[in-house]
Amino acid sequence: MTTFSLVTLSIFTILAIVRYQKEIINWSTNILTRIGLLKNVAADDPSNVKRLAPYPAQPIRGRKQYRVMMDIRRMDSQNWLTLDKNYMEEHRVRDHLLREKKSEVLRCLPESLESCHEALEEVSEFLCQRFPNMFRKVSENNQDLIENCMTGEKFDLGRSVSGGIDTDALEAAVRLTMEDLSILMLNDEGEYYLAASASLFPTGWTVKERIGWTISRMHEPVPLWHQQVANSVSKFLARLTPNSPMERSNYFVEVKRPDENLFEILYRPGALCEKELNNPLPEEIIIRRERQTFRRLPRTEAIVFGVKTYLTTLDQLPMQELENLVTEMKSWPEHVSEYKGKHVWSEKVLEFYNRRKDASSADTKEKIEV
Repeated sequence: MTTFSLVTLSIFTILAIVRYQKEIINWSTNILTRIGLLKNVAADDPSNVKRLAPYPAQPIRGRKQYRVMMDIRRMDSQNWLTLDKNYMEEHRVRDHLLREKKSEVLRCLPESLESCHEALEEVSEFLCQRFPNMFRKVSENNQDLIENCMTGEKFDLGRSVSGGIDTDALEAAVRLTMEDLSILMLNDEGEYYLAASASLFPTGWTVKERIGWTISRMHEPVPLWHQQVANSVSKFLARLTPNSPMERSNYFVEVKRPDENLFEILYRPGALCEKELNNPLPEEIIIRRERQTFRRLPRTEAIVFGVKTYLTTLDQLPMQELENLVTEMKSWPEHVSEYKGKHVWSEKVLEFYNRRKDASSADTKEKIEV
């Protein structure tokens, strides 16, 4: 092999490592954990889920010009579904919603049932492999079950039962995950629609209202969505294959009341920003981020749409992200600002940002003088 060939091969190898760095790290970690050379943080006890840091949310980028964008990227397949220290607290909220508001947060049209069962199979298989000490498959009375070792719940992979109470396959799936899950199917007109959904942490809508809606209809209230990305979204969904799962991220700004609990913060079927909450504290302004995943099921060919919700209060934002938020909100057109509730919280965000910037400048000046 010539010197030129060796150099070329080395360059391509380095570029491949850089491009697929995250996938290589995840693959290596899983292999080392399985063969016992690397200790799994949750290996000893299911309660160790409390030690798992949340999967990193995408940062606010600080775009200076507003545009509705898909921002689709290759999904980190090793982390299709995630667990973290908030699992048990959020699971209690999910359990309460499924008991008290099931008709509002969970709907499955008849044609989606086979896809819902396949989704449960895929979710169970993934969780048992990715988190083997949190989930396991067991057999009882000739039934194949998945057991949640953290909660003690068991679900029949055939008909899905928990504690003797019949449970929909999609409900079983979202009782296992931290993600909301929906099934998108193609209608006779060639449009994808919401055929089934367990959306427990919605923002400004409920499944009860929108089940059966096309993707296009669901985005009617979103400014500029139809003009800028509608066609791209349709093409993206049509081209998605079982071997090419994808993901994207977005964020909202939410204002909470001083006395609101986690249930009231996560379950937001109404407005994120109440007009009367016009003087919020930094800890009452929440950056609500979503990691959205798209995975086509291999057998039924429906699409599983997953949404993982992250909550970060304004005073917890790193300075760079705070600055990026200020940059982006200044770029929003008036109708976009109104849609996002900017009039409720923007003044307080700017005030907090300026205080932190002044404090940072003062600290820097003091260090230089010393």
